[in-house]
Amino acid sequence: MEQRKNQEIEINLGEIFYLLLSKLHIIILTGVIGMFCGYAFAKLALPIKYTSSISIFVNSSASDTVTENANQSDLTAAQSLAETYIVILDDDVVYDEVSEMLLEAYNASDLEKYFSITYSNGTASIKADSIRSLVEIAVVNETEVISITATTENAQLSADICTYIASIAPELLTRVAKAGSVESIGTAKVPTSPSSPDVGKITLIGLMLGLLAAICVIIIQDLVDNRIKTAIDFKKNFDDIPVLGEIPDLYSNKEVD
Repeated sequence: MEQRKNQEIEINLGEIFYLLLSKLHIIILTGVIGMFCGYAFAKLALPIKYTSSISIFVNSSASDTVTENANQSDLTAAQSLAETYIVILDDDVVYDEVSEMLLEAYNASDLEKYFSITYSNGTASIKADSIRSLVEIAVVNETEVISITATTENAQLSADICTYIASIAPELLTRVAKAGSVESIGTAKVPTSPSSPDVGKITLIGLMLGLLAAICVIIIQDLVDNRIKTAIDFKKNFDDIPVLGEIPDLYSNKEVD
């Protein structure tokens, strides 16, 4: 009995395979349509964004540089201090200062494209959450290095935000934490190419979704189709009734001269 069930499953899977094979042109066409839709969506609907970053090194001592006598306990302390620094750098006081620096370097009307700006007595200010949403601050691979990353729709703006936060960090962190020191590693570079959207990835997703949608629709249509087309279909539904004969499809064969 179990062998018979397994055989029926194999037959059903075989039928599905040949069904999909017979509709291969439809599946490919739908996949191509999905691919073009994904490409168009990535190119036309999604905004182009640029990412810039800068790293700062955390030293557990008051010195700005690492001495040759630094041991494992110093490194562990620096790593722990880095986590504290991240919390401080993510505070509103940092982003309020970044807001002032941005408004000095840019026109408020230009920054309205990227941030939520409020006006009080004619003075503009950028909301801290509006800047925070574009910034990511994290420890790099459990080391003493903190990475500051900014992603906006303006390449120069992304680099400036990173530069401003890094310039604020040394004085603020030593004043608030009263321990350790930080030093910038390099500078924030203006990105020359966008970081998102990933057009190739989105196009591939569109292709896969198109193929999957076509396959699902074809299989579902076949499953809900309960019409009897051949003697095999009749036997599946009425296995206790014998088939006496089958009327051939006269139009399926070409006329013979």
